[in-house]
Amino acid sequence: MTKVIIQTYPTVGNLEEMAKYRPIGRNTEMFQRLLEEMRALAVAADDLGYWGISHTEHHFHSEGVELSPDPGLYNLWAGTATKRLHHGQLGYVLPTHDPVRLAERTAMIDQMLQGRFFVGLARGYQSRWCDVLGQRIGVSGSDHGDKERDNLNWSLFREHYRILKMAWTWDLARYPGAYYRIPASREETPPWQPAHGMTDTYGVPGEVDSKGQVKGVSVVPRPYQKPHPPLFQAHSISPRTIGWCAREGVTPIIQFPSLAVCRALGEYYRRQAGEAGRKLQLGDGMGLIRVFHIAEDHGAALAASQKYDDLIWNHWYRYFRYLELFRLPDEEGEVPKPGELVSERLAGAGMSILGSIDDVKRGVEKTLNEFPAEYLVWHLAWRPMPAEEAIRQLELFATHIMPEFGLEFAGEQAH
Repeated sequence: MTKVIIQTYPTVGNLEEMAKYRPIGRNTEMFQRLLEEMRALAVAADDLGYWGISHTEHHFHSEGVELSPDPGLYNLWAGTATKRLHHGQLGYVLPTHDPVRLAERTAMIDQMLQGRFFVGLARGYQSRWCDVLGQRIGVSGSDHGDKERDNLNWSLFREHYRILKMAWTWDLARYPGAYYRIPASREETPPWQPAHGMTDTYGVPGEVDSKGQVKGVSVVPRPYQKPHPPLFQAHSISPRTIGWCAREGVTPIIQFPSLAVCRALGEYYRRQAGEAGRKLQLGDGMGLIRVFHIAEDHGAALAASQKYDDLIWNHWYRYFRYLELFRLPDEEGEVPKPGELVSERLAGAGMSILGSIDDVKRGVEKTLNEFPAEYLVWHLAWRPMPAEEAIRQLELFATHIMPEFGLEFAGEQAH
C-alpha cells in the first residue's frame, strides 16, 4: 500500500522577502518563522495521517532557498510535536560526512523519536558547499561530466555507507577502508587509559587487547529500530544507483516525470533485487516524486503551481539542469521553450498532477496503475507557499485523494 511522504524544502521566504531581508538565510526573525511553520505543517500532516515528512541537506544558502544544514535537527524539532508521523531526510550527503558521527547522530534521533525516523542518503551535487565541507578528503559533489571527480564521490559514498551500517548493527566495528579506518591507521597508538578494569570488564569483548591498544570501537547508542532505520536514496535517476539500491535494500526516490521510464527503472530494480534474493512486486521498495496542486479547476491549479513552484524550479533548479529531466522525446532547444511557463512544463511532462479534485484523482490513478510505487513523495512548495495554504492542500489531498486509492495512513503505533 502506497505511503505518502511530504518533502519540504526549508525555504525561508518568497522572492520579495529574499530581496527585502537579504541575506534572508541569516535573518533570525525569518528563521524563527520557518521553525514555527515547519512544526505546524508536521502536526497537520500527523493529524491527517500522512506517513512521513522529509527535508534536504544543504549548506551556505544565504539566499534562503534550502536552509537545511542539519536536517536531523529539523526531524527532532518537529518530531517531538507529532505522534505517528515519520521524520527523515532526502537526504544526508554521505560523502561529505564522517560516517561514524552520522551513525551516532541518526541513532540518537531514532531513539528519541522511538522509531518514527528514516534516513535518506544522497551523493551531493552543489559544489559551493561540497567543495568546502569535503576538502579534507578531496571530495566534491557528484559530476557526471567529470569522471574522476564523480568516481571519487561514488567510492566515498559506498565506503561511508558500509561504515554507517556497520556502526549501527555491529557491537564492535573494525574497518580497514581505503579512505577511513577503524581503528585509526597508526600502527602503534597510546594505550587507552581505562582499558584494564573498565573497558576490558564492562565494554565490548575485543575492544582492547592486553596492552590496552584499541582494536575496534563500539558506536553508541544503537538505533531504536532493528537492525536500523529504513534507508532511502534521494532523487535517483541513474541505473547504477537504482541497481545498487536494489541490491542493498535501499528505497530509491525516482524523479523522472515519464511513467514509462519509471516503470522501466522499476523492472530493473526488481530484477536486481531478485538476484540479491529479494522477491518484489513492481514498485515495492521504490518511491516516486510528484508535485500536487488542488483547486477549483485546472486553470486555477496551474496558476497556483506557477505562483509557488516557480521559485524552486525556475530560479534555482534551472541552474543545476534539473529541467532537462522534463525534455520531451525528440525535443530540441531550451527547456522550457521560450514563452513557456515552468508550471506548464511540469504539468505537460507529467511531473505535476494538478486541477480539480477529480483531475487529481484521475492523475493519481494513472500514475499508480502504471507505476505502483511504495512511496509517493509530494514535492511541496512550502514556502513560498504560505503555511496556511500548504496545510489546506494537505487537508484536501488527505480527505479526497488518499482514501480513494487506499493510500496508507499512519497507524496509531509507528513501530
